[in-house]
Amino acid sequence: MQEERRAENEDRNEEEEAADFSKSDDLALEIQQLVEAMARAARNVWSSDERRQLENDLRRGLGALLGSLEEALDRFGRSEQGQDLQEQATRVANRVRESELAAELKEGLTVGLRSAADEVRKFADSFEEKHTQSPPSQDIPVESDNDESSEEVKQED
Repeated sequence: MQEERRAENEDRNEEEEAADFSKSDDLALEIQQLVEAMARAARNVWSSDERRQLENDLRRGLGALLGSLEEALDRFGRSEQGQDLQEQATRVANRVRESELAAELKEGLTVGLRSAADEVRKFADSFEEKHTQSPPSQDIPVESDNDESSEEVKQED
């Protein structure tokens, strides 16, 4: 009896797995059909007369806008205000260049001074090392001539 139940359970499991597999095949098929329909719709829209007309209208409109902007900029450049603005822009650009030159000069001097200071420190360090490593001097007492003459005077007394 238990064997019959096991067999029935196994049959049910196999049927469920086959149904799940069939469902996943159906899902994949539906996704594929959706992708194909979207691709076909995109091709139809792309090749439509409306899209071509819209593209042409956009090109003409953008061309006209560009022409108008160029004309306005040209008129502004010839006006007194435009000339003043160009002069101000030139002055600002010159100041920026001058300040960049000053900054580069300052940086160069700073690097040079830092390098010189490092070299002086190295020299001082090596000089100190030599003096601390040299053998200590021996203190030899030296008598002065004055001491001898005073002893002679004492002996004469």
